Amino acid sequence: MKMRPLLALLLAGGALVLAMRGPGLAQIARPPTGGVDNRFLAPPSGVQQTFLGTWNLTWDDPGDPKCPCRGTLTVDTQADGSLKGYWSIKSPPVILQGGVAFDNNVWAGDFAQPDDNVDFPLKGHFRLETRGGTALTGSYQRDGTAIPHRWSATRQ
Repeated sequence: MKMRPLLALLLAGGALVLAMRGPGLAQIARPPTGGVDNRFLAPPSGVQQTFLGTWNLTWDDPGDPKCPCRGTLTVDTQADGSLKGYWSIKSPPVILQGGVAFDNNVWAGDFAQPDDNVDFPLKGHFRLETRGGTALTGSYQRDGTAIPHRWSATRQ
């Protein structure tokens, strides 16, 4: 019978040790993801400039029987160094905003269509990768959907 208090004490002590170790493990720093948030790691290569300009864009949209759809994508630099694009899908155009990844060949971020006079504005996230400065490939995914759609572009 003397074992039960000792067993209870051991179990309580073990739970205390686990409780003390748990939060400490959660605070261990993880390595950087290497994504868009780590732009400062990139060597100055000027590759980001390959995204700038006007592109002939083609994209898939299972909800539109006329697709693959076609339009233009115009990309400019913002004051903070990130990129901003205008996807001419409908009026008003969809605005893409995001940064370029640390290796300077991937542009990723969010897109949104202003709510002005649009019943169901487009919103979501995207990824585009440069292909030698003359082409882009990638995907976009609307909010609330599970499957991304392909898109590609060639320089105008």
